[in-house]
Amino acid sequence: MANAHATHTHDAAHGNKQYFVTWCWLLVMTLLALGMGYAPVPEGLKAFLLVCITLAKIVLIASIFMHLKFEKMNLVMLTFSPLILALILFFITFGESGGSSTHILMTH
Repeated sequence: MANAHATHTHDAAHGNKQYFVTWCWLLVMTLLALGMGYAPVPEGLKAFLLVCITLAKIVLIASIFMHLKFEKMNLVMLTFSPLILALILFFITFGESGGSSTHILMTH
């Protein structure tokens, strides 16, 4: 009985450490994203880096708090497939949304 209590206490301490480390990583990534807003970086690169930081935070949160790091790869892919679909749709419609100069304004 005492051994089960010691194991439970050890697991709780390990879990608390994991949550603290996760919190620290999220804090670092958030501060990095905030600093990126003030950095003299071209807007396109800044947007790309902010999206990368956000995706890293999503993966970290999903793997720890949604316990996806313990799941089978099929469930992980099912969880992230909407993100992949959103990226595909973004790049398909990017030219039509005014992001590039594919439209020529004709005036008379």
